Amino acid sequence: MSAPTNGHDRKRLIGRVTGAVTGRVVEVVDPDIVLEHVDVNAIVERMDIDAVVQRVDVDALLQQVDVDALLARVDVNAILARVDIDALVDRVDVNGLMARVDMDALLAQVDMEAVVARSGIPEVVAESTSHMAGSALDLARRQLVGLDVVVDRFVDRLFRRKHPERHEGPPLLTSAAPEGRAGRRSVSGHYTGPVSRAAAGALDILVITTLYTVGYAGVSLLWRAFTGNSLSGDRSTPLAIAAMALWAFLYVFVSLAVAGRTVGKALVGLRVVRSDGGTPAVRKVFLRTLVQPFSAALLMLGYLPVLLQKEHRSAHDLIAGTAVVYDWGDRTAEMPGPLSEFLNRNQEPAA
Repeated sequence: MSAPTNGHDRKRLIGRVTGAVTGRVVEVVDPDIVLEHVDVNAIVERMDIDAVVQRVDVDALLQQVDVDALLARVDVNAILARVDIDALVDRVDVNGLMARVDMDALLAQVDMEAVVARSGIPEVVAESTSHMAGSALDLARRQLVGLDVVVDRFVDRLFRRKHPERHEGPPLLTSAAPEGRAGRRSVSGHYTGPVSRAAAGALDILVITTLYTVGYAGVSLLWRAFTGNSLSGDRSTPLAIAAMALWAFLYVFVSLAVAGRTVGKALVGLRVVRSDGGTPAVRKVFLRTLVQPFSAALLMLGYLPVLLQKEHRSAHDLIAGTAVVYDWGDRTAEMPGPLSEFLNRNQEPAA
């Protein structure tokens, strides 16, 4: 055989020799011995890790990973069983963590008003307070209604007046009056008895005198500040009496014209209406307020019809065409429970 004459022939020859020798070498040489002589660190140092990482397509690699299958093979219970929770908690420095927390900055970012508003606490407190105050007020009102009924029954017996002759209230109000709660009679829209009207009048007198005293003290203070002189301390002078009368007139007139009731009437649960139950005109309210002082003249004779008349209307009510009825706002005006049961047993009408 002649020697090779070109490079192609030499490559073919080397390949044939290598193929023939490699198999024999692999069979004879122990791979473990070869690997022991390989310097892995030197190989790693010669590798360009950054270039290798850049050639890795992470997105394609993640697409080939079956996450569900991978998670399915994870034994969570076994992992948790190997975790020593106590040792882990012991290694946590709670004091150190709290010391690193800026509580002022943290609380500064919390909208406490919004938190409280979303919790509903203001509504609960307001509802509870309103309910308690309303219950206490209604209890006092029911006792006054009960006294009205007792006085009314006494006058009926005194004048031998039969119950069907008594009018419960103005037609516009009693025709649509709400029913009372179980065991209690409703008196919403009924004519107000003498005891409730007297209680409302006493409260109004207290309000008028208190506000007048406070106002007088304020005016005296301002007068002294601007003039250096003091107002006369004698409140029995004609000027002081006129000022008191004017204030009382304005208090009653404005209250009735705006709300249909004064502060005293509102607390007792009363309202001034037309004789038929409608809202009185301002001129009627003005006339009623103007005539009211004369009802108190001559030993309170103007209030005697409240006690004796079936509709409990005073002299100034009769002149102005008005009446006073029970009105507790959004709650039903009621009699006390025991009195309601007594009237129900005897089948007597309400006051």
